[in-house]
Amino acid sequence: MPTWFEQWLPESVRARLLPLLSPGVLIGLGVFSVVTFVASLVGVPFFLSRLPADYFTQRERVELGIPEQSPGALRLFLRVLKNLLGVLLLVLGVLMLVLPGQALLTLLVGAFLVDFPGKRKFERWVIARPWVLSTINRLRKRSGQPPLEPRLSWFPPRVSLPPK
Repeated sequence: MPTWFEQWLPESVRARLLPLLSPGVLIGLGVFSVVTFVASLVGVPFFLSRLPADYFTQRERVELGIPEQSPGALRLFLRVLKNLLGVLLLVLGVLMLVLPGQALLTLLVGAFLVDFPGKRKFERWVIARPWVLSTINRLRKRSGQPPLEPRLSWFPPRVSLPPK
């Protein structure tokens, strides 16, 4: 740690920070950074390319009251597994905000996997951002998948000014 930084820190903080700056911890963080970076480079495009093109429009059937299959034991287990994977990706995405990796895409995929109240509204809000949709569709195109099909009703209407 640089001397000027040590002098700036209060003694109680310095005493707690020094063990974290040991060579073993720094090497571990470096290895973790490389592993999460590689995992995000491989995992994020993998998951985004596995979404069905009608991921958003197909789920509209449920919202319209068209019944879904009844949950069996295997379906429940897979749903729990999907949520655990989503939470893991959310945690890794937050870590990638300060470590190398594709933080925003990892957070996006994690949020899409986790079930929470208001998820559909959040997904619509995210996918309505043109740069998000174009980035996802570019990744899907590279893996030979068709682009996602969002509903036009999710996008806010364009406000047009009256003619002068």
